[in-house]
Amino acid sequence: MNRASMWMLLCCFFLLSGCANPSFPPVADSLPVVISLDVKGETVTFWNADTGDKIARWNIREPFQGGALSPDGRTLLLYGRDLDRIYRYDLATGKLLREWKTGNGIVSAAPSPDGRTWFFGDSTRRAVIVVDRDGNEVARLSVGRSPMTLLVNRDGTRLYAIDFQDERASIIDVDRRRVIRSFAVPKFALGGVVREQEGELWVGGHGSGNKVEENIHVYSLQDGRLLRTIPAPVMPVDFAETNRGVFVLSHGSNTVYQFSPSGRRIGSVSVGANPFAIEAAGGRLYIASYDSDEIIVVDEATMRPLARWKTGDGPLQLLIREGR
Repeated sequence: MNRASMWMLLCCFFLLSGCANPSFPPVADSLPVVISLDVKGETVTFWNADTGDKIARWNIREPFQGGALSPDGRTLLLYGRDLDRIYRYDLATGKLLREWKTGNGIVSAAPSPDGRTWFFGDSTRRAVIVVDRDGNEVARLSVGRSPMTLLVNRDGTRLYAIDFQDERASIIDVDRRRVIRSFAVPKFALGGVVREQEGELWVGGHGSGNKVEENIHVYSLQDGRLLRTIPAPVMPVDFAETNRGVFVLSHGSNTVYQFSPSGRRIGSVSVGANPFAIEAAGGRLYIASYDSDEIIVVDEATMRPLARWKTGDGPLQLLIREGR
């Protein structure tokens, strides 16, 4: 083989390698970031949480439906029901680190607090898949048909898997990797928050047809007993808790409700068009408005909108990464 032919082959190799593993604009570790997962447009948009400036937009070009950050804030995972793998990206470089081949059906994800273990809700296998930090499956725990909400307690000893279709939730002992209790929840339950100090699990819901969900259902963390319900019309689907209380996003009424720690409603604000996600950081609330393609920033203390940030098409989920 002559030298010219060899160089042509090498150039083709590097071009093909670059196409197979695209690199996106980096997001510096030092920046506090709000991340919007724009599922309709298959993009991920990054915002500086302090200034509101757009840092980058990644064109993923894969039908992802959700994502999660590693506890150290350095790695972004993207998954989707119709994808056969999970994509792991390094934020600081914008590069694809690795693909974990899981098969189709992943509908939720949550890391352990120490980042050594990942939990994935698998609708194809009707299970929670437990994976180590290298992507190896170490356990498969049978739950319902659609475990769309996964919540981990503060010390990582309990995982709560709330099923969207099967009207049940499962309490999983993480160390023993087994389901220790199941309890009934309303059909189409979605979203929740673990409130360890109060010993409560707040569960939201979507409802269906002419029976939309109007209430938050409050359960005992220990045994799953229903303790009470709290009105939050209509369709409370996402939660954020701060030292000012619990903020609940009801996407059917385009409303964020503020509740005291005891569950008393103390405020509300109308937000967006068909909002699906809420996060809180630095005294602000961030709400993803799906139909209007924007993040609405709300002052947590006054419950007044501060800004609107334009996202990609169809922001369905938000993630927060604190700067270093």
